[in-house]
Amino acid sequence: MNRFSDYKKQYILQIINRVLQVLAAAALIVLITPTKSSFKYEFQLGHYWMHETLESPFDFAINKTDKEIADEKSEIMSQKKPYFDYSDAANTKMEAELDKNIDSYADKNRLSGKEKEILYNNADKILHNIILHGIISDYAGVKSDENTIIVIHNNLAQEHESGEFYNISDIEAVVKADIKKNLHISEAEETSVADMMIKVIAPNIVYNDEKTENILQSQIDDISLTKGLISKNQKIITKGELITADKYQILSSLKNEYEGINNSGGNSSKYIALTGQYLLIIIALGAMVLFLYNTDKEIFYNNRKIILIFFIILMMVGMTVGVLHINPKYLYAVPLCLTPILVRTFFDTKVSLYVFLVSIIIIGFSVPNSFEFVFYQLIAGMMAILSVEHLEKRSEFFNTAVVVFLTYSAIYLAMTLIQDNNFKQLDIYRFVYFAINAVMILFAFPIVFVLEKIFSLVSEMSLMEYSNTDSKILRELSVKAPGTFQHCIQVANIAEDLIHEIGGNALLVRAGSLYHDIGKLTSPMYFIENQNTSVNPHNDLSNEESAQVIIAHVIDGIKLAHRYNIPEPIIDFIRTHHGTSKTKYFYNKECNEHPDMQIDESLYTYPGPKPFSKETAVLMMVDSVEAASRSMKEHSEQSLSNLVDNIIDAQIKDNQFSNANITFADVQRIKNILKKKLQSIYHVRIEYPVNQTNINKK
Repeated sequence: MNRFSDYKKQYILQIINRVLQVLAAAALIVLITPTKSSFKYEFQLGHYWMHETLESPFDFAINKTDKEIADEKSEIMSQKKPYFDYSDAANTKMEAELDKNIDSYADKNRLSGKEKEILYNNADKILHNIILHGIISDYAGVKSDENTIIVIHNNLAQEHESGEFYNISDIEAVVKADIKKNLHISEAEETSVADMMIKVIAPNIVYNDEKTENILQSQIDDISLTKGLISKNQKIITKGELITADKYQILSSLKNEYEGINNSGGNSSKYIALTGQYLLIIIALGAMVLFLYNTDKEIFYNNRKIILIFFIILMMVGMTVGVLHINPKYLYAVPLCLTPILVRTFFDTKVSLYVFLVSIIIIGFSVPNSFEFVFYQLIAGMMAILSVEHLEKRSEFFNTAVVVFLTYSAIYLAMTLIQDNNFKQLDIYRFVYFAINAVMILFAFPIVFVLEKIFSLVSEMSLMEYSNTDSKILRELSVKAPGTFQHCIQVANIAEDLIHEIGGNALLVRAGSLYHDIGKLTSPMYFIENQNTSVNPHNDLSNEESAQVIIAHVIDGIKLAHRYNIPEPIIDFIRTHHGTSKTKYFYNKECNEHPDMQIDESLYTYPGPKPFSKETAVLMMVDSVEAASRSMKEHSEQSLSNLVDNIIDAQIKDNQFSNANITFADVQRIKNILKKKLQSIYHVRIEYPVNQTNINKK
């Protein structure tokens, strides 16, 4: 009765614990995701409107499409007019430098006062004409004489053709032509005067980059984001009507307006939306936990495994929300297919698919075009799960990445055909996002490694590696304790088959079975399976000492496992494979030798703990039965059957399985299969009947 009461109390505590975990996980998801009221209608371009006829609940403007806005921006950019400043300061500087250069030239060439005056007047006239004509600064945008520019002079902006002005490269020819026309001097003097003037001439119409960009940005900012108005009660679309591009834009505008109004309605509206979102996420996570309870109670009762699942969901939700904050167009670069891949490496296919389904439904609350998003992710996720169904090498993640990329691309091409009826609107960047998504799936390998360390769990990939008998410690076991090594392999084969029959993690039980007796490496000759001579070291020890040597192989095994960095879930098999049972041979021997003495049972008892999972319980049964069967002299069908029944019944009577989630039905199936396995191992055949007729004739 007390045991039943304790079990019931433990069950209730587990349920409460899961409820609190669901509430906490839902709260964290709501905390990191944007909370908003959602438009209650789903619609897609190229599909039919399956809801009732829709009329506008209020006046709203029709938003332009991104393409329309981009086209208007491109049009403004193509008509961009550069702005120039007319510089009076540049003119003054040129005149002053020319006067200075003429004085220097006149002194150097000893010109008379009259000659100097004539040179000054003509040079000044030439410079004045050039200044009046204007010298434009270099500007990359001016490519022909037909380009229109804006010149600002005295805060007055006027349009000009760029060809109206001299370019700095034209000045030399203009100056030389004017000197030849106005000054009657020698050719050598013409060259000297021209060089003197060219040196002082600089642009007086100077490009103003800041002004140009500010005006351009102002024009872009003035682009209207809307292109029409829908009045209240105006019919928008009727039931069964095809959603064309125009209808789609009107519906999208209504959706944006509706969500904008409801999400800006003050704290009360936000709290209502927040509550609704919280409840939906609780329902989704609660359904997932109930699914685990009904399909895999071992996961449900394992706190670390449940927290791992919640952690993966939270990680992917956080990643998606972060990308949405940066730019929603990068949504399909988020590697959401990591969710089923990561879950699959620790659990089975159905768990990974269900967890993934719940995660994308939760994320779908916050993303645009949620139906399209869920469709993309669900199909890609299913393909990812199929590609890792029999994952044996970490390099196969590359195949999964390729599969995911091709799946996304195929869906996008199909969606484009449905929505646009051609491939002209294909966005090449979508394929870039898909490629980034696929490449990031390759990070599953290091992520799995980190999760194994954080949650002290072991993935199927790691279990396959640890199931390889070529590992260093198992090779050492095969050399130093060959009998124990063969025993471990035999136990692993039987235990794996049993778990396949009753349900459980076959890879885990195989790996645990291979390592469960590695502690015997410390003193292999004290175990009968490794004794190949008539010398038995136990003959020199007392019963108590012998028992302590035998018991020590559990502690020694744990120490060796830690030294070789073996994961805790495998070490659990070392801890529990004898539970809290006794070394019965030496205990019974001591009792028989000293019948009048009170024996300290603790000296002959393994430290435990008892098996606490179906896998560790199966190992205890198989280990005891296989070891005992080796010492039997007769291996008949009846003797093997009695052996199995006696050993397992004794373990049950000793409450060794009280902490394991194993049923009496499971135990009975284990017994039946074990009997058949042992009969097969020891080649038990039926006894052939003797022909009594022939005997009587003789």
